[in-house]
Amino acid sequence: MTTRSTLNIGSVSKTVTATAVLQLVASGRLAMETDVNDVLAHSKIYGPRSVRSPHHPDVPIRVGHLLTHLTPITSPIEPGPYGYSYRAGEVPDPAEMGRWLHDFLTPAPRGWTYDAERNFLKTVPGEAHQYSDIAYDLAAHIVQAVTGQYFSDYCRDFVLRPAGMNRSDFNRDQLPVSDRAHPHAWFVDGVKQGMWPDYRNLIPQSIPDDFTGHAEYAPYTSCLVADGGLRSNAIDLARWARLWLGEGTIDGKQVLPRHIASAALANQVPERILASSEAPLPFISQGYVWHRLRGDSEGVWQHAGSEFGTATYVMLDTKRGVGAAVVCNTEVAIDADPRVQMLQRLLDAAARA
Repeated sequence: MTTRSTLNIGSVSKTVTATAVLQLVASGRLAMETDVNDVLAHSKIYGPRSVRSPHHPDVPIRVGHLLTHLTPITSPIEPGPYGYSYRAGEVPDPAEMGRWLHDFLTPAPRGWTYDAERNFLKTVPGEAHQYSDIAYDLAAHIVQAVTGQYFSDYCRDFVLRPAGMNRSDFNRDQLPVSDRAHPHAWFVDGVKQGMWPDYRNLIPQSIPDDFTGHAEYAPYTSCLVADGGLRSNAIDLARWARLWLGEGTIDGKQVLPRHIASAALANQVPERILASSEAPLPFISQGYVWHRLRGDSEGVWQHAGSEFGTATYVMLDTKRGVGAAVVCNTEVAIDADPRVQMLQRLLDAAARA
């Protein structure tokens, strides 16, 4: 694995998904207050036609809620339809994301995997903070609904290539196989370690009961690429950090207007809501996708990512004007995650340079 090797970067992908939405807000084709149903009802790409919490059917879910984790949409990984969306083999048809969202978010009998209790919390949209992967997949479908273009194609044309991220893509097969790094599962005495469940169906080799070491995953994929399926690398993520430190512009190319990029790196969620957040991390500020955690220095914004066999992290220090990215082709343990310390050392070194 090198600084140019590509692999799926997990939830750091959400920063690209949010950028696609923010571009449409900047152009006036969307607004943060837009009811998602006003967009979905007119979509020419198949997907849910309406999304409402079954517990609060009269309260709209708005575009801004998707980017700030203020929806009640949950992401139950196992067992369930979200976890089963991962598979080895061919890249899914780009229309599959819309079909999956339709089944998950549309009440029966039309939605095959709809479950009012498992798929939605009882919280009021806009009034409770809980980290949601599927909210970002819905945001990606909103991009499709507005533009009429499949999500991965839109991001390639209007976000990734303009940012100079030429070795990054939501479609795995758009990138050279020769550049591909392989995710690895980590076992101790036959027991999988790390953040993610044991999905041995994604590992092409058998794992003995006494196996200790790393095993390579097959080049798996999912139709739900918007929340964690971007393929990227350390060099491109360094450019991504530069773009955000440049307030939406890199090498003279504007990807986001300055005021929109600045809003993404500013708190958008009231303190009273963050204080009772259901998120797995200690949030102290939530911007549009980017966030700050307890212990962050002033001006630091970040986003971590992980998938089966990968761990990624991007951190921006807007006060010192430096950023850093860490990309790993294995998982890390929740209680022994070295990435933050690695990033702090990189940021300090960059600030001294």
